[in-house]
Amino acid sequence: MAATEVVEAFAARRTPPGDPAYGAEGDALMVDGWWPAALWLGPNTCLVRLDEGPRAPLADSLRTALTGAGLEPLHRDLDAATEAVSAYRLGVVGGRWQAWATSESAGVADISAAAL
Repeated sequence: MAATEVVEAFAARRTPPGDPAYGAEGDALMVDGWWPAALWLGPNTCLVRLDEGPRAPLADSLRTALTGAGLEPLHRDLDAATEAVSAYRLGVVGGRWQAWATSESAGVADISAAAL
């Protein structure tokens, strides 16, 4: 199973096809069952992990798939909020994340709600 098929399904909010290396756990896209690559915060907002993972980087594939799903990167400084969300929801402390959303206002609202 190609990682791109899993990423495309994840971005479209469909259950990704089974793959031993890539899969969804709840709202998170996981690599090797332990490394979170992306996290949905609601129907309008997704966080994409920019840190290098244990396999081929997925950030480029995720960016392409999310763009196709109607999301765009947010260009606000949301680092503190996204770090709080990733620590709380995924147990990731210190990761680098990029927020993608259908609009800036929807993204900020979803991230703010998830960080509370």
